Amino acid sequence: MGTMWNPDLDAYLGPKYLRLFDAIEAAINRGELESGVKLPPQRRLADNVGFTIGTVTRAYALAEQKGLVEARVGAGTFVKPQFKPASAQQQANFATCQQPLTNQIGALSDALTQLAKDPHKLSVLLGYHPNPLPEQQFVFHQWLSKRGITQSSEDLLFTHGAQQGIYVTLNGLLKPGDTLLHEANCYPGIRLAAQQLGVHNIGVPLTHDGLDLEALAQLVVEHQPKIIYLTLNNQNPTCIQYSDAQRETLLHLAQQHDFYIIEDDVNYCLPQEWKAPLWNLALTKKSSSAPQRVIYLSSLSKLFSGGLRQGFLLIPEQLRPQIKLALHSQCWMISPLNIELATKLITTKSLMGDREKLIAQRQAMCIDMSERLGLKNRWRGLTGWLQLKSPVKAHHVVTSLASSGILIRNGDDFDNHDNYIRLSIGGASSNVEFEASLLAIESCILNLTQNAYSIM
Repeated sequence: MGTMWNPDLDAYLGPKYLRLFDAIEAAINRGELESGVKLPPQRRLADNVGFTIGTVTRAYALAEQKGLVEARVGAGTFVKPQFKPASAQQQANFATCQQPLTNQIGALSDALTQLAKDPHKLSVLLGYHPNPLPEQQFVFHQWLSKRGITQSSEDLLFTHGAQQGIYVTLNGLLKPGDTLLHEANCYPGIRLAAQQLGVHNIGVPLTHDGLDLEALAQLVVEHQPKIIYLTLNNQNPTCIQYSDAQRETLLHLAQQHDFYIIEDDVNYCLPQEWKAPLWNLALTKKSSSAPQRVIYLSSLSKLFSGGLRQGFLLIPEQLRPQIKLALHSQCWMISPLNIELATKLITTKSLMGDREKLIAQRQAMCIDMSERLGLKNRWRGLTGWLQLKSPVKAHHVVTSLASSGILIRNGDDFDNHDNYIRLSIGGASSNVEFEASLLAIESCILNLTQNAYSIM
């Protein structure tokens, strides 16, 4: 006999199947659904909660993928024993920028199944291909065109993630001792790549709408950089989006002073937050005397999952030989098998599934929390940038939360020492964990504030 368990789903947010999954997880964690208990038959539960059988099936499948339950053929779905050693502390990861895990496992499984049914395609993909396969380039070209990015298949070069794209671009275009400019508070990987290549790197101060253009102009004249690395759509970590005026000025300076801009568009934005890249604007300024000055860099890591290491570059024609040579010096080829999986994902609705609504809901909850705390804050996509009020210190909040199993980032990690923290909202394994962790973050900041004032 199945349990008579009948969940109240009003307490959960997101798509219907995620709400039901969250309710199952919460009930197991509370002990309401004990180990070995059989879940209600899908049709009965669907009738009780007013969902379709397909929605219930999807929730049960996700619970099985997460290791919470097991489906036994002809018998039903049962709660699995949950082994949680007392010494092991589960961590809620608000430190790493990543997509919440919703449909990715099922989408990837479908793509692998589809590929496994095509032995001819597999035989081609298992060979050596030092250059990208034209059909794969064309699929990405069509996908990028639908996203409003103007390009041709020939502009496209694949990489194993965006970090490799950064490294091969710097390696192909710079020599030891050359100067690279980047945002003063930025992704630490750019400094690491510059250090490995012996490149001199200098941070440019930021304003509310992009770079401090006066400081940039002075640094350009003084150091004559060959490359500037920028995150224009969703600046990491500050969540600034560069203004249209900034973009025009940056292109003008690049043409005037003969440098190139690496436009890193990795960090995820919700559709209503995203702007067409500088790459597009640069194409309209291109002429025989003023070549394309932008290299566009992106990946599927922040769009689908970090484990799918599929990066890509759009490269001006005059720079392709140097960058391709630098790529070949690192690896003989980018895995065509990996690229094929990526092409199958981007051509279906499975790439994002229902995550955009979930991300928007989580983002709204975080904004509400920031406003309740009275903190200066900025949110875009999967990340938020919050300035704490004295006497509370960022490192105290980070340390206190870590002791509770919640990971966040200190602004110091990005060379910002103005008492900021960065939160990323995709790492929580469920909405139940997300809401509990967000409450813990708010409580931590409030408690530290009260305790700090009480001993002054």
